[in-house]
Formats: sequence, C-alpha cells, structure tokens
Amino acid sequence: MRNVTFMLPALLAGCVQMLQAQPVPFADDALQRGYYDRPYQRYEAEPGRCRSNGTFLEATYDQTRLQSEATNQQALQLTGQGDYVEWDVDRAGRGLTVRFSLPDNAGGTGTKGTLALYADGTHVQDITLDSYWAWQYVLKQGDKYPDNTPADTKFPRMRFDEMHFLLPQDVAAGSTLRLIKTDDNTTACTIDFVELEPVAEPLELTDIADGNKVAYTDPSVKLATFINEHAGQTIFLPAGRYEVDERIYLNTNGTKLIGAGMWHTEIYFSASSDVRSTHNKRGIETNADRIQIEGLYLNTVNNKRYYNNDSRFQVGKGFMGGFGTGSVIRNVWVEHFECGAWIADYAGQGADGLLVEHCRFRNNYADGINLCSGVKNGTVQHCSFRNNGDDDMASWSAEKMCENNTFCYNTAENNWRASSLGIFGGKQHRAHHCVIIDPMEAGLRVNCDFDGTGFSTDGYIVFSDISIYKGGVAAGTVGVGGDLWGNEQGSIHIDSSTFYDLANVRMENVDVVDSKHNALYIRSGSKQIKNLELRNIHIDGTGYNGIMYSGARGNACFSHITFDRIGADESNTAPSAFHITDCENTVITVPEADMLQAYSTGGGIVLSGDTENPVRLLDAQGRERYALAALSGNCEITDLETGIYLLQVYGSDGSSRKIAVTQ
Repeated sequence: MRNVTFMLPALLAGCVQMLQAQPVPFADDALQRGYYDRPYQRYEAEPGRCRSNGTFLEATYDQTRLQSEATNQQALQLTGQGDYVEWDVDRAGRGLTVRFSLPDNAGGTGTKGTLALYADGTHVQDITLDSYWAWQYVLKQGDKYPDNTPADTKFPRMRFDEMHFLLPQDVAAGSTLRLIKTDDNTTACTIDFVELEPVAEPLELTDIADGNKVAYTDPSVKLATFINEHAGQTIFLPAGRYEVDERIYLNTNGTKLIGAGMWHTEIYFSASSDVRSTHNKRGIETNADRIQIEGLYLNTVNNKRYYNNDSRFQVGKGFMGGFGTGSVIRNVWVEHFECGAWIADYAGQGADGLLVEHCRFRNNYADGINLCSGVKNGTVQHCSFRNNGDDDMASWSAEKMCENNTFCYNTAENNWRASSLGIFGGKQHRAHHCVIIDPMEAGLRVNCDFDGTGFSTDGYIVFSDISIYKGGVAAGTVGVGGDLWGNEQGSIHIDSSTFYDLANVRMENVDVVDSKHNALYIRSGSKQIKNLELRNIHIDGTGYNGIMYSGARGNACFSHITFDRIGADESNTAPSAFHITDCENTVITVPEADMLQAYSTGGGIVLSGDTENPVRLLDAQGRERYALAALSGNCEITDLETGIYLLQVYGSDGSSRKIAVTQ
C-alpha cells in the first residue's frame, strides 16, 4: 500500500523539521501496480518530508480550500521574499517538475512568480512559474463545463498546474535542492511537490537506424508543410521549440514523427483558442496505419476546454483520429489540451492495435486518453495521468463497439472531474495493475450515462490488481462537497443509469483505501446490472459505508470481500431486486470430512450434513445469526434478509469460512 498521510495540524511558519527518507515511497511499486518504472522521484512539500520556513496547509477535503486539490490534501505556501523549501536529493537528476499554485487574475489569464533554485548553496537558475493554464471555473447552477473566466456565480477547479525545467546540469545525489521565493511581494506561491529525474542526451538524426529518414532544419518551411512533403518517411525534429499555428495531419501509412526526447523537443500549438476561426487548430491527427510518434513534448496556448464555453466548439486534442492499424505513441508528454488523446474511428479507416506507452497526460481540461468509437486491441501502459478535468483513462463505445482495450501499469493522480478510470460500454476490456490516487470524485467508474452500443455479453470486462486511494465524495453543496453537481460518488462507482444495461463486469484483487465516503456505490437507474462479479476486494477505511446500494436491480456474485476501519456499516441492505450469490459456488461446501453443505433458498439458507463440530452463521457485519453445537441431517434457517453471510465450521483443523448468500 502507498504511504498515505492523514489529517495533520497546521505547522507554524518558520518550523524546520528533521527528516527521514525524502523521496516519497510508493509501496504499490513492490506489487508492480501503477507506473512503477517511472524515471522520476517525488519530493513532497509536506510536514516531515521537507525543510521550510514557509507555512504548511493542513489536510482537508473542504473543496473551498486550495489544498483540497493537492496530493494528500496538503501543501506548502511560500509567502514572503526569502521563504524557502528544500529536500535532500536521493538520486541525481537534471529534469525538474514543479507542481504549484499561484493566484489567478480577474481576466482568468493567471499570474507569475519567480523562484531561485540552489543546489548545495550554489545558484543553479531562476525559474518562473505561471498560472496561465490553471484555474478553471464551474457554474454553481447551470452548465457544468468549466471555463477560464472567474465569476461570483462559479466555483474553482484545477487550481494547480505544473511546469518542468531542463537544468543546465545534474543536481547531484546527496546534495540539497532548495527553492527560494524571490518576488518582493506577499503573494503566496503554493508548492505541492517537485519531481526530479535523470535526462538522457538529446537524440540525433544519426541515432536513428532508418535509411528513409529526414530532419527538419529549415524554419522558413512550416512544420506541417514539411511533414506533408515527407509523408511516409521518418521525420526527425531536433532539440528545440517549434511553434505551430495549425493542426498536424499524418495521412500516409508508415509515417514516423520522432523528436529528440520529451525533455528536448517541444511542439507548441500557438493558434488562439479565443478566436472562432482558429480555435481548434492544434494537435496531431491521423487515420493512417503504422504511424509512430515518439520523443516529444506537446503544449498549447489553449487554457480552457471549449471555445466560448460551447461544447460544439472543441478546441483540439493532443492526439485524435483512429490511428489505423499497428500505430505507436511512445515517450510523449501532453498537456494543456482539451483532451490529451481522443482516439476514435470516426473516418471508418480502422483503429486497431494502438500502443501508447511511457507517456504523460497531465493538466488537460477534459480526458487524459479516451479510446472511443470502434477502437479495439489498444494498449495504454506505463503512463502517468495527473490533474485532468475528465476521465484520465476511458473507453466509450459510442457509435461503434470498442473491444479488447487494455489499461495497465498506469498511475492516475489528482483528477478533478469524473473519474480516473472509466468504462462506458464495450467488450472484453482489461484494466490491471493501475494505481489511482486523490481523485476529487470517483476513482473507478462503470456506468451507462452515455449513449452508444452498450455492454457486450460476450465475455467479461475485467478490472484486476488495482489500488484506489481517497476516492469518492459525499454529497454536498456544489463547490464545497460532492461532484460538480453536488452528488455523491463512490470510490468505485457502478451505475446502470440510463441508456443500456450494465453487463458482464468483473473486479478482482482490488484495494480501496481511505475512501472519502462510500467505497463501493452500486446503483441502478432505469436499467439493470447483470452479471457483476466482485472477487477479493479489500476495503480499508471509509467515510461512510464499505458498500452502498441505491436502488440496485439485477444480479451479482461476491466472494472474499473484506473490511477494515469502516466509518458506518460494511454495507447497507441490498434491495430485494438485486440478487447476490457467491462467486465460487451457489452450493457452498466446507471441508469434505465434515460432510456439510449450505445452499441458499428464497429467504433462507439450508445446512445439510453431518458434523459434531460447532456451526455458526454470521452476517456481513460479523453478527451471529444462527448457531449449532452440532449438525445431523438438514437444518433450514429462514427469514434472512438478502445479503452476504459467512458460514463457519470449527473443527480440529481450525475454522472454515465461506460466503453464503440468500436469493
């Protein structure tokens, strides 16, 4: 499990602390869950994890407080000139990422602040932080698409952003890295954390083993024009920053667009998203086969989700199109787009076998990546998702069924709208070995809110080996609690809401830790839940129930669901219209030597067998509902509510326990 810091008191300014190991340990790495092979180390600006004369903000889930969007809901403010924060560096690195918050201005275009960076007392460089891309605002009443214009009728989201800097040399292992506020004002610069990583030297054209290659070296030729002129070749972009005022199209099979590395080659899409004629002139689009995109940083002048806050005028994704067959996106960093990537076969040219790996989809205004209409056999692996304003990882079977898409070994953090992982229809998808941390709303959701082809009944959609920390939210006043509408969301949110039945979903080996409200929320709207399987689910810490049923209808099977530190009840009573059985057997057997069976009937359980050992039946809250000193023949236990029951038989080899369920 990841090291999670809980509610801590605010510490006084000027406090300097003794520290232990400073890079944040992620215990899920040992399970190879999440982006465990990430190249960077995390240094948190939290009590006990840094030295500072600034002011620590105490942990809170109150959404009116800035730090509610920080990791562990804690952060550090540098307010006066000379305020500092420092860490002892564990591993040398030249690539520095700073997650921060600065105030917005009245026009929604942000403010700037400067910090001086020192290593062991030697000045390395000054860095300028800019909140231009941060601070989105949502109407308290009305449309829930965020924009970048502040108003009293709105509440804020996305109060943090991050900037990264390639330093002139490594900060050595064992040295002290210090950031000092140099602005002569009292405007608070809030630091959430920094990340430091080694950076390889920039790739050169000669490093590419391809005889059909060409380098872009003439800035008098527009980049998009150069790419079109060399379609089908390997196109190399040397280290540098390239301003582009139009969308880039890769229309020919086999085209490769290779940069010198995500720390070295930046494509900056500069067309204004505030002008109707240029609002969507950004991103890279393709429907061709065998496209390869690698070693780039994609950024944009855009700082909102839609032009004029109108969902008809989308301002451009980092990647779009179907990507044909057998394409690859690798080692690419994408931020400040409407979406990081929206892959869909709208053109009917195929969307099969896309591989996305070792990428960073951060600080976008909607989805991180969505494998949408018709995408199949796609894999998104070993990626970082952070601070996105809609689902980090999603697959939506919109006009066409999506099938066999996989999300694995990814880490999603600080999602501020919707969920970190969402599946909306489709067939035989997999999500495994993922870690979800600090989502403001749902951590993982499967629902029927969006029109489309629905869920296939051919095989199962499977979620496995996943950790979710501090997901979900209790209902509340918009902008204070709840989701954008003030509604509750479960850390895992399962909802057969509107358009089609939710069918054939299996979750297994999932840890749900420190949920802000209910860990699992199971609800039905106008449709049913069919063939839901929950196996080996560990719920550890909730603000309310472990499992919450809300009008659920359909059927499910549960096995080996365990609970620790539950705020209210392990579960409320499942509705009679939601039939739950045991995943392992409808007839529940205990050790053969005991010759004892249990099976459920309408409103009861029948014990059948021969044993001289004590027999007990417990409900899901551990309360004894029935006890026998011994059993010979049949014994029927009637008048049981629908729910999960535990059958215990005490023998010479200890107790045996299986889940039994009424029908």
